[in-house]
Amino acid sequence: MSWEPIWEQVFLEQEWGQYPPEELIRFVARNFYGAPDRKEIRILELGCGPGANVWYLAREGFEAHGIDGSKTA
Repeated sequence: MSWEPIWEQVFLEQEWGQYPPEELIRFVARNFYGAPDRKEIRILELGCGPGANVWYLAREGFEAHGIDGSKTA
């Protein structure tokens, strides 16, 4: 059974986060905000959906990349 049709339907039916979750912001702040050069910190998010987390990380100066298997996401 392929999960692709199921995830496509999930992404089509739900409004996915426009903003990153508070837990992510706290984790990044606690672990990486003190870095001398944020561009040196590379972050990859697997299953990034529409990319709210990647957008936040890039905006904060980190090298951020994301990939998702869903065409809709």
